[in-house]
Amino acid sequence: MGRPSVQDQRKKEVLDAFMSCVVRYGVEGATLEHIAAQAGLKRPLIRHHLGNRKAMVLALAEHVVETFSKQTETLRVALDEHPDARNLIEALFNSDGAMDPRINICYQALINSIEIYPELRKPLLESMEAFYKVAIDIVLASHPKADKQACEIVAHGIINLFITTDAFVPLKPPKTWGYSSYFAALKLAETLEEKT
Repeated sequence: MGRPSVQDQRKKEVLDAFMSCVVRYGVEGATLEHIAAQAGLKRPLIRHHLGNRKAMVLALAEHVVETFSKQTETLRVALDEHPDARNLIEALFNSDGAMDPRINICYQALINSIEIYPELRKPLLESMEAFYKVAIDIVLASHPKADKQACEIVAHGIINLFITTDAFVPLKPPKTWGYSSYFAALKLAETLEEKT
């Protein structure tokens, strides 16, 4: 197996810089100047690695979706042997930096750009559906006697609490917000235990 090319490595570095800029300035505010400064490269090299503006945004979306999908798969594998709603909640809310907080922020920024780049809708939606499916499968496995629809609702609630909490990271909110979301997710999961 050959070594990754310098071109591939440089493209990843530029995409990483683009992600950091989107977190700070939004998709449209992440200019070539910002990306070049963040990557430590000259502007023409940014275009060389990512192409025109539309190609840049599509490459970023592909990178974000791929990273998000890898995180989803890691979550699924980690909970495969012990599929439990509480373990899911622990993994999401106590990930100790295992998940890159920029992913959710970039994901949200890309969603907000769908009117400009409608081709983003499908890959973003499919990756989120896969995330929900992992959560639903875990909740169903941990509550086999519970109503399937109730399990799906609880799984959606847990994921939504996590995403909302993660989206607030740039605000640097009080830690109580994260704790409240964590305990709300636990309470939500407990509703299934009451029904079985």
